[in-house]
Amino acid sequence: MTSGGPDENDTCRDYVRPALGRAGWRDEQIVEQYRVQADLPGGRLPPPEQRKRRADYVLELEPGLPLIVIEAKRLWAQPGDGIQQAVRYADKLGAPLALSTNGRGWVLYNAVTGLQKDIDSVPTPVEAWDLLVSSRQLGEQAQHYLRSPFNRQHLNADGSVKELRYYQRRAIHEVLCAMAAGQRRLLLVMATGSGKTFTALQLVWKLWNYRRRTQETTGERNFRVLYLADRDILVSDPMRKNFQRVFGDAVVRVSTRDARHSPDIYFATYQGLTTAHPDPDVPADTAETRELLRNYPPDFFDLVIVDECHRGSARADSDWRGILEHFDPAVQLGLTATPVDRGGVDTFEYFGNPICTYSLKDGIEDGFLAPYTIRRVVFDVDADGLEVVEGQRDSNGRLIPAGTYGTRDYERRLRLPDRTQAMARRIVAVIGDTDNRAVVFCVDAAHALTMCEELRNLRPDRTRRDPEWVARIMSAEREKDRLLEQFTDPERDVPQIAVTSSLLSTGVDIEDLKYVVIGRTIGSMAEFKQIIGRGTRLYPEKGKTEFEIMDFVGATRLFRDPTFDGPPLRPPATETVGPDGGLEDGTVETSDEGTLTEPPEPSVTVSEPEPDYRGGGSSDAGEPGSDDAPPQEKFELRGVSVTITSEGFWVHDVSTGQPRLVSYVDWAGERILDRFDEPEALLRAWADPRSRSDVVTFLGSNHIDPVRLAEELGRVGDAEVDTVDQLLHLAWGMPTMTRAERAGRALTAHRAELDAYPEQARAVLSLLLDRYAEAGIEEISAPSVVQVPPLSAIGSPAQIAGRFGGADAWHQARAAVQEWLYIA
Repeated sequence: MTSGGPDENDTCRDYVRPALGRAGWRDEQIVEQYRVQADLPGGRLPPPEQRKRRADYVLELEPGLPLIVIEAKRLWAQPGDGIQQAVRYADKLGAPLALSTNGRGWVLYNAVTGLQKDIDSVPTPVEAWDLLVSSRQLGEQAQHYLRSPFNRQHLNADGSVKELRYYQRRAIHEVLCAMAAGQRRLLLVMATGSGKTFTALQLVWKLWNYRRRTQETTGERNFRVLYLADRDILVSDPMRKNFQRVFGDAVVRVSTRDARHSPDIYFATYQGLTTAHPDPDVPADTAETRELLRNYPPDFFDLVIVDECHRGSARADSDWRGILEHFDPAVQLGLTATPVDRGGVDTFEYFGNPICTYSLKDGIEDGFLAPYTIRRVVFDVDADGLEVVEGQRDSNGRLIPAGTYGTRDYERRLRLPDRTQAMARRIVAVIGDTDNRAVVFCVDAAHALTMCEELRNLRPDRTRRDPEWVARIMSAEREKDRLLEQFTDPERDVPQIAVTSSLLSTGVDIEDLKYVVIGRTIGSMAEFKQIIGRGTRLYPEKGKTEFEIMDFVGATRLFRDPTFDGPPLRPPATETVGPDGGLEDGTVETSDEGTLTEPPEPSVTVSEPEPDYRGGGSSDAGEPGSDDAPPQEKFELRGVSVTITSEGFWVHDVSTGQPRLVSYVDWAGERILDRFDEPEALLRAWADPRSRSDVVTFLGSNHIDPVRLAEELGRVGDAEVDTVDQLLHLAWGMPTMTRAERAGRALTAHRAELDAYPEQARAVLSLLLDRYAEAGIEEISAPSVVQVPPLSAIGSPAQIAGRFGGADAWHQARAAVQEWLYIA
C-alpha cells in the first residue's frame, strides 16, 4: 500500500479477484497481465500514451478465446478511469466486453450494443459467451470450432511452446466463424513477418482435430487440406519447418513420385500440379499434363490455402486459375501481405474483402515486427540527370541517342558501371566490418553481376577468405537453391550479401536480414511492400531489433502513399459522358505499375531524382522480364564521375506509422535517451569492460558512429575526447572534457586508492592513465597494452604483473583504473 492509499496491485488482490470468483470465473480462465503488445525491440520506449502494453485481466472461456478485458485502477480512482484502455484492448482481441474498476465500482462497455453503463457485478462466463454467440450468430459448429484447443506441440528453439499472438488468434477465429457461416472464399491480409504460416497451421489444426474428434458420430472422412503456392521455397519451408512438426506423416508433398491419397495435408506448387508430363514439348493444356491434377477429384479437399495469393492465380485468365476452379467445392483461403487490384489482377474479386487485416504499422506499434530506418542516398547523376550529347558513343563504340538520362533509364537503357561501383562503396561503408546480412535489389541479371563484382573487389581480404560472402541469387544461377538455403539459415554466416533482381522479393524468410538495399526503381506498391517485408522479422538472437533500408532510387517515397499501410485503395469512379449522352464507367488514370500516375512527392530536404526524360528512350518502360516490356537496346558508358550529393536519414515514427526525417545527431541522441535513463547509468555501463562491450554493440546496431557524430557536431578536432563524453554531450548537453582532463580527475578523486598500491605498481597505473589520455579506453582495456610504450619499457607482461603480486591482481588493478575514469 502506498501513502496515497491502496495501489492497483492491492485493488486486484483484495477486490477484483474475489469479484471474479463470485461471478463463476475459474482460475484457469483468468489471465493476468495479458500481453497485448510486446516490449519494443532494442530497449526503445513507445510514446507515453502507449507505455502500458499489457491488460490487467483477460477472461477467457477457453484458452485463447477472450470474452472480457478488465482494467483495474487504485481504490481512490474513478471506476471508469480505465475504460478507454480496456475498450482499446478488447477491440484488438475481439472480446465483446470491456470492464473498468477501482475495486468497488464497475463500468461496462458492450461492443455489441456500443453502450457503456455502471454495473454491480462482473458478467458470468455463460452471460459473456451467450453475448458473443448471439452477436455473431454462431451456430453449433462455429461454437465447437472456437472452443476447440490450439496446438501446443510446435516448440521454439529453446524448447518452450510457440504461443499464438493475439492477432493470430483473432484471425483464426474470424476465419472459423466465416467458414461455419458458409463463406467459401476467404482472405487474410497479414504483414510480412507477422506469422501467416503459423496462423494457417493452427487454423488447420483446429479443423483437422475437430473432424477427428467427431468422426465416430458423424462418419465423415478425415479433413483434407491443400497448401498451394507458386514457388518451391514457399511450399517446402512451411511444410518442413511448421506442418511436419505437428502433423508428422499426415503431411505429403504432391509430385509424380508421390501421388498418394492417404495423407491429410498436401503441399504443392501450381507448376507441380499442371506440368506433370516429363516432356516439355507437350502443350500445357493437354490431358496428359493435367493428369496429376486430375488424380484428385474436385471434392477431394476441404480447404485450399493459397499462399501469396496476390501472385500466380490472382489473374482471372492466368494458366493457374484453373487449379482453383478445379477445386471449387473446397473452402479457399488466400494469404497475403499485399492484395492487389490492378492491371486485371484483383485479389478481392476472387477472395472477397479481408476477413482480418494486420498491417506493418500494427506490427511495429505492437512490438512484434522490426521498425525500419531509411537511408536515402542521392547521386549527382540521379539528382541532375546525365546529359548525352549528339555523337557521343558508348564503351563499345555505338552511338547513344542524345538526351538527358535519369534514374529510370540506368541499367535499362544506359548501363553506368561507375554508378554501380559508387553504390557498392556506400553499401560496404554502411555495413562495415559486421556480419549483418543484406539483400541488394538490382535492375536485372547483368546489373546484379556487376554489383557482385564491385562488392567483392572492395573487400578482397573477405573474398579470399570466402568468395561466396557475396552471391548472386537469381533464377539464372545454377546454384541458386543451395545459396538460397544457406542465405536464409540464420545459423550460417555465408552468403552475407545476396544480390538479386526479384527472386527474393516475395515469400522468402530471412530472419536475420539487417539491410534491404534498393538499387532499382519500383512502381508496384505490392512489390514494394514485399521487398520491405524481407526485413520486418525480429531476430534478437543476433541482435536484430530493427532493419535499415538503403534507397538509391527514391523508391521509399511509396511509404507516403496512402495505400502503403493497408489494402490498396480501389480507383475512385469518375463520370464520363459517352457519345450518346449517357454516362460511362471510368476510373482515375493509373500507371502500369498500379500507383497514381503522379504520386505526391514528400517534402524533404533531400532532392529527389527521376528527372523527366528528354530523348534517349522511354522512362516508363515495363520492368525487365515483364510481358509488356519492349526489348530495348542497352548502352554502356564508363568513366562517368559519380558522387553523393545528399544523404537523408528517416526513422519509423511509432505514433504515426510514417517515416520521419531527422538529423543524424537528433536520431543518435534519441536512441541513447531511450536506452539510458540518466548520465550515471551510461557512465556505469561504460566503466565496466563487459557492459561497455554491450554499449558498443548497441551503438553499432543503432548506427551511432562516434566519428560521424564528431563530424556532424563540428567537433572533428576533438580527437582527444572520450566516446562516452561525446554521448553525454549529445544526449544530455553535458560539457565535454578531454581524455587528459578525465585522467587527471581520476587521479585526484582516487588518490587514496592509488597510494594503497606499492610504489612500483603505482608507477604502472600512472603510465596506464597516461596511455588512456593519449590513445583512449580501448587501448588500456586490451591485454596487449603491456606490449606497447610506455608500459613495454618497464618489462615483460610477467614482470609487470609481478609488480602487483600476480596476473589476477594486475587484471583487477587495470579494471579499477577504468572504473576510476568514469565513476567519481
